[in-house]
Amino acid sequence: MRFLFLALLAVGCLQAGDIPKKNFIDEHIFGKMEREGVPHAPQASDTEFLRRVTLDLTGRLPSPEAIRSFLADTSPDKREKYVESLFPALPTLGVGRRPSRVGPFLDRWTTFYGDLFRNNEQLNEGINSFHDYIYKALELNIPYDEFVRQLITASGISTWTNGAANFVARHRVMGGDGYSEVNHEDTADELAIWTSRLFLGVDLECISCHDGKAHLEKVSPWLARQKRADVWRQAAFFRNTFVAPVYGRIPEFRVDDSEKGYDLTTKSIVRTPRYQIELKPTFFLDGEAYDPASGLSEREFYAKKLTSHPQFARAAVNLFWAELMGRGIVDPPLGFDLDRQDPANPPPAPFTIQPTHPELLNALADDFRKNGYDLRYLMRTIVNSSAYQLSSYFKGEWKADYDNYFARHLPRRLSAEEVWDAISDVTGIHEEFKVKGLDRTVKYVMQTSFNQDFASSHKGLWNMLQDWGQTDREDPPSDRSSMVQAASLLNHELVLERVKVAKGSRLESLLTATPAKTDDEVVNELFLAAISRLPSASEKAKSLQLLSGNRQEGAEDLLWALLNRVDFIIVQ
Repeated sequence: MRFLFLALLAVGCLQAGDIPKKNFIDEHIFGKMEREGVPHAPQASDTEFLRRVTLDLTGRLPSPEAIRSFLADTSPDKREKYVESLFPALPTLGVGRRPSRVGPFLDRWTTFYGDLFRNNEQLNEGINSFHDYIYKALELNIPYDEFVRQLITASGISTWTNGAANFVARHRVMGGDGYSEVNHEDTADELAIWTSRLFLGVDLECISCHDGKAHLEKVSPWLARQKRADVWRQAAFFRNTFVAPVYGRIPEFRVDDSEKGYDLTTKSIVRTPRYQIELKPTFFLDGEAYDPASGLSEREFYAKKLTSHPQFARAAVNLFWAELMGRGIVDPPLGFDLDRQDPANPPPAPFTIQPTHPELLNALADDFRKNGYDLRYLMRTIVNSSAYQLSSYFKGEWKADYDNYFARHLPRRLSAEEVWDAISDVTGIHEEFKVKGLDRTVKYVMQTSFNQDFASSHKGLWNMLQDWGQTDREDPPSDRSSMVQAASLLNHELVLERVKVAKGSRLESLLTATPAKTDDEVVNELFLAAISRLPSASEKAKSLQLLSGNRQEGAEDLLWALLNRVDFIIVQ
């Protein structure tokens, strides 16, 4: 579908010009293209950049006022200044401290982590405490390595009051009757697999049931060399991790380190039977075993090992690069093959080196470590690069392997949450969503803790968001496009209601303004609100013709047409 979008956007492509190299990212990206004779797109226009970076960092559209202000700014560093304005200030202490729920940047990235960590009904009211914990960690800009260590080592008497403990409880495997008991060994396995996948980009799932040999040689050279027992040794770091329902209440859990060990004879609920080995907690990337003399618990030892290993930083920067650039340097970002990372030691044919830019990946990881695992710093570094700021328009013959060079910016479809929040902002009509289990109402989907917050009270919207790829967080959200999505924008009653003049709507404000706005002003405002740019001459002429008859109906038709444009649902 990406190529379809690009084909639709290809009209009026711009000529490539000189691109300034703003940081080390550009040295790597443009240096490789120069060496290998690969052409690239020009720099994105101001409006293209503004819409892209606002949606990427905040999940919201830029307002018409912000667009006008940005276009009027003639300072050479206006892009850097605008990027900085999208990050919320760190909270201050004492008198005048700002209230919580401070901005769309935090909503957007809390939603990102909610999807990544599968924060769903498996946690019941723990959904809200987990959501608020992630939100607060982002607001305080907690270093990423510290954030991950807190998740892995969290304990608490209740996941309803301890947000971080929900990460551990979320990976439990229920045993017995499926409701009152937790299968400890299976839970330890899941924690080993998911922490490796999420924070190291290495997926151990395939070798959790069998050795890699004679199974994975055609899939992954590294996994083909690994043994199932390696997963158990990794899982043994959680051998004392206890997860149990609080007084039989499901699902509210206590998490601590009161278990008695990892028993290889325990019957597995989800995997084939285990066999006896000498079992000692051992970190699978370097073979270092747990040392009681370290003064750390097994979980603490593991968390320290994981976050200090070079692969941790590599996986982190690659994950955020993928989120902001459309694909990872290693792609998929949670699918590293560790035998395919070093150009000096290439894998046997037919395998090739996995990263498109291995030196850049290492440089990003080194820079991330040196700057204290600061996620905001990492995002600034990426979005302030010329590589990020390339246009998605490309004049000339496009070859499929140019994607590997990041020779133009890869467009993406708005997420389900972004689609509805954008419709709300463009029309000026916002719902009120009650956060389930809390005395809190919000007006954006991306501010809710989970889609069950509005599943019963806004059934039509809930169904529409499923059509746009929102999931129950058992699986990642889908970015695929479909005719159902197009039909929902064309015909869904919720959309048709919002393009009508209504109390408090954008159309009402425009059409009843004092002094009265001209048709030209109304058209400009709707284009800025919906697709973040002014209309072309031909678009302006057709839009004015719509308004020349019945002004209200014409304005409603124009607004409906703008919501159904490809460049409304696509981030270019």
